[in-house]
Amino acid sequence: MSEIDDIRRQMAQIRHDLHQDVSNVVGGVSEVVTEVSEVMDWRSVVRNYPFAVTGAALAVGYFIVPRRSRGVTQAGTNPLISAPALEPVAPRQKPFRPLSWALNMLWPIATQAAQSYAMLLIENQLKDYLQVGPDRSPPEQDQQGRDLPYGMPGRFR
Repeated sequence: MSEIDDIRRQMAQIRHDLHQDVSNVVGGVSEVVTEVSEVMDWRSVVRNYPFAVTGAALAVGYFIVPRRSRGVTQAGTNPLISAPALEPVAPRQKPFRPLSWALNMLWPIATQAAQSYAMLLIENQLKDYLQVGPDRSPPEQDQQGRDLPYGMPGRFR
């Protein structure tokens, strides 16, 4: 009988250790989810550091925008005193092409739609992977309002 008791004791110890390991993994995953959600929330960075973000945006805009080309001056003359007379450049006349015009009008709309679709797809995949979001609430919260003839405000059925 002692062998049977030893086996039962070992099985109970293994179940206890398994329960401890599962709870540790679940606790670690929830910490990772909160850290990832904090890192992915760019609005919190803007909220916490508005002046730094504004300064960074201005600096990036300053370095990205191309500078105007200046007229070529002769080496020995002061451009403030005697500015060279630049010849006026007549604008080039391009023929009207309706297909090109339509593409130029529709291209920004199409790219913005594609970016929006890609962002929604990425967000949904992240939500599914991390299992966060309003539809992943605990079961006791889902049962509230089920006996009412109408849905809870802010919830879709």
